[in-house]
Amino acid sequence: MKKDILSYLQSKSWQFLFFEFSTYLFVGTLPLFLKLNTISLWIFIAGAIISSKERNTFGNLRQNKIFIFATTLVFSLYVIGFFLSTDSEKEVRNIIRLLPLFLLPMLIFSFSKKDFNFRNIYISLGAGLLFGMLYCWCFVVTSILSKERYFEQAKYFFEWIYTDVNLLRPLEGHPSYFAVLIVVFLITIITSKKFSDIRKKRIRFSLILMPYILFLIETNSRIGIISFVVLLSIYVLKTFKLKKSILIVLSTLLMLVLVSIKFNYLGTKMGKLFDSSGSIKFERYHRWTEILKVFSDSDEMIFGVGTSDARLVYQKAYFNGNFELALRENYNAHNQFLEFFVSNGFFGLLIYLICLCLFIFLTKYKWQPASFIIVILLFSFSESFFGRSQGVLIFSFFYSFLALLYTQNNIKYEA
Repeated sequence: MKKDILSYLQSKSWQFLFFEFSTYLFVGTLPLFLKLNTISLWIFIAGAIISSKERNTFGNLRQNKIFIFATTLVFSLYVIGFFLSTDSEKEVRNIIRLLPLFLLPMLIFSFSKKDFNFRNIYISLGAGLLFGMLYCWCFVVTSILSKERYFEQAKYFFEWIYTDVNLLRPLEGHPSYFAVLIVVFLITIITSKKFSDIRKKRIRFSLILMPYILFLIETNSRIGIISFVVLLSIYVLKTFKLKKSILIVLSTLLMLVLVSIKFNYLGTKMGKLFDSSGSIKFERYHRWTEILKVFSDSDEMIFGVGTSDARLVYQKAYFNGNFELALRENYNAHNQFLEFFVSNGFFGLLIYLICLCLFIFLTKYKWQPASFIIVILLFSFSESFFGRSQGVLIFSFFYSFLALLYTQNNIKYEA
């Protein structure tokens, strides 16, 4: 083992080793504090620049020009928004926050796929998630032990007091973003050929999965749990025989129903989607319809109103629909498709859809990139994730990384 490590270190330049380290550090800090991840981003950028002499940078960029063009177009929507918006100062802040959407694809596509280790990158993500989970659980345990009757307090482990936003408060994070990263990690180690050796030892593999699944449930993220169930169901149905597939899917759904009963806050959130008659009572759905009503009355349907002025549309919609909390807290649309539509019109929505469709088409519908895009599609229905730096970084890195691994023709790759 030591000889293999020494041999590997000696076979690589210090510049490339620094780049590898910076990549794992950046991916590992994606679920953690934003400030820490921002520092890691700059280290990653430095690592990519330092190692640039060791690769055919411009040749690699030319080979991936379609993806670079697609992500640059999405970034340009925010630049266009600067000219459409009346609040130029806020628009400049948006552009600065979105810069990784332009920079990360440029840097990643300047490499070839052999420069990235698929397995180690996902291990880094899993390690970062595990550290974040333990960090949050430590705060939960500390909170329980700080109470006079801590045994009685411990039963609230399954209540809102220690779940959802409160669970991620120590990391200053959003539960849905953490949940989505857990889903990306879980689906990869459950389905990727690169982790088949771990899956052979079923007991150990089950023990690895358990804390991540527990934390996923604790986040009470509806979109995280729905994404996990949808992806797992698709994979099972395409991998196993029909009867076995149906049995596995039904067993998973039954387990989640039982868990929702125990984690009653999760069950309550799921219960807010539909009423007993089957009608939609999901508040965001009604906010979306009100936003569309207000925006359809404008004459900006083609190119939108700009990112910062979109908030004025939302506020008017929330006022008209009597959504007091959304109005008071100045909520965004909580829907990335709607966000692009209002901010950049039909033009912006089309650009975003083209960016996603290109990814699916050019990666030849392979499972690993397709599973990521399914997560992004589902996430786009529930969050305006480009409105947070963490969402921008997650999309920019994994979109570029998976596109690089699954589209270059010079080396066959299967994970």
